[in-house]
Amino acid sequence: MSTTALALTGLLLLFPIIVSYKEKLHIIKDLLIATVRAIIQLIILGFLLHFIFGVNQTWLLIVFVLVIIINASWNTISRASPVMHHVFWISFVAIFVGVALPLVGVVLTGAIEFKPNEVIPIAGMLGSNGLIAINLAYQNLDREFVKEMSQIESKLALGANPKLSSKETIRNSVKTAIVPTIDSVKTYGIVSIPGMMTGLIIGGVEPLQAVKFQLMVVFIHTTATIMSALIATYLSYKQFFNHRDQLISRHLNQEDA
Repeated sequence: MSTTALALTGLLLLFPIIVSYKEKLHIIKDLLIATVRAIIQLIILGFLLHFIFGVNQTWLLIVFVLVIIINASWNTISRASPVMHHVFWISFVAIFVGVALPLVGVVLTGAIEFKPNEVIPIAGMLGSNGLIAINLAYQNLDREFVKEMSQIESKLALGANPKLSSKETIRNSVKTAIVPTIDSVKTYGIVSIPGMMTGLIIGGVEPLQAVKFQLMVVFIHTTATIMSALIATYLSYKQFFNHRDQLISRHLNQEDA
């Protein structure tokens, strides 16, 4: 693809800008900032990956994967409840496990080789899925603990421990976090052609070979999503209780209702 063709494709953004102006949606500034930010970040990423692929050093590959995990973990902090602490480290553990175990699995099975051009894209997808799942889990965990406060306190009064009294809340939070991934997978091949498969086909890879790679991605990113959400939720729920196993009192904000 030529730079000219890419620039002309970017003119399509004029449509949402015009619609926003006509309908007074007030999203033009956010749209432009997001677009410029994406362009700058992707260009930097492109040069960085070009360097890493050229050097092809194992230690540099591991460092880059850790940077992906750290960045994803950092971006979960703003979504956590005000009562939560050590959010970064909780997210880091959850995303690290969610990225590392599937990556080790596909390398050991021979599905991919331990090379920068294969490991880094997979790690990026897994880290991104873990980030989204954990953000959804944190948001719903906070909301559910506020909504179900009276029921949880009743269970605590009857002698239940924090884990037992919040079992339903934990289950709902994990389920909310992974449902979008499951719904997305359901549409593959019927409603949509997944991004990785589309890229491989455009790049000239045989469709059936592209299907194999896409199925591998489905298996590992579903696993990573569930693992990340599950670990983050179970490491977080106790922070909604004080040292006496009493639920920390909070009120549901109007915007969360």
